[in-house]
Order: sequence, then C-alpha cells, then structure tokens
Amino acid sequence: MSADERKILIVDDEYAFCKSLKQYLDKLGYQAMVATNGEHALDLIREEAPELMTLDIRMPGINGYEVLNKVRHLAPEMRVVVVTAVDVPRMEEMLEHSGAHAVVHKPINLEELRRVIDKLLPAPQG
Repeated sequence: MSADERKILIVDDEYAFCKSLKQYLDKLGYQAMVATNGEHALDLIREEAPELMTLDIRMPGINGYEVLNKVRHLAPEMRVVVVTAVDVPRMEEMLEHSGAHAVVHKPINLEELRRVIDKLLPAPQG
C-alpha cells in the first residue's frame, strides 16, 4: 500500500488549521480528510476507515476525549495522534491510557508530526 492509499483523518474545530494540515499531508502523498467536530469525525471513521487520525481534545459538542473513547470500540486498529494546545502534567500518560498512540503539542511542528506518522504507519513490507 502506497502513501496515497493511506487515509488520515484530521479532527479539529479550527478550520484554518485543518486546511493547512490537509495540504501538508496531501503533499506527503496521503489521502487526508477533515472533520471539524466529533460527530462528523465518527461518521467519517465509519464511512472511510482511515488508518490514522489526528485529534484535537477541546472541541464543542463531542470533545476529543469522547471521540477517543468511541474510537476504541468503533475502530480499535486505528492509530490516534492527539494534537493539542492543552499542556497539563501527565497529559501524554493520560491520553495514551485512553487509547492515543502519540501526542503532538500545538503550535505544531510539521516535521515532528511527520516523524510520528512515519513511526505509526510504517512503509508496507512487500
């Protein structure tokens, strides 16, 4: 499977952030999708089955914690990278215990995010 066949879902209530991250991931060859709220994210997970999701924690309606909890049952194999401006002690430990595979803090460093994605979605063997 090549990168362009790999789907990544971007979930964040800041549309401008989603748009710029989508452009970056598209340039890397991924098929990036955007959801600006938790409800839409869950719909896209059911419909598109992305391999990885970047997930903001603070969103109106269904927040990132709730999405993460639902994803554990809906798509347990999906990799989740929490992208957040929230910086509290033990945040990473708490999120990983909830099912996140990595945490990247805002303001986002795109190269850091790329390294995390490469680690979570290694090149297919074949």
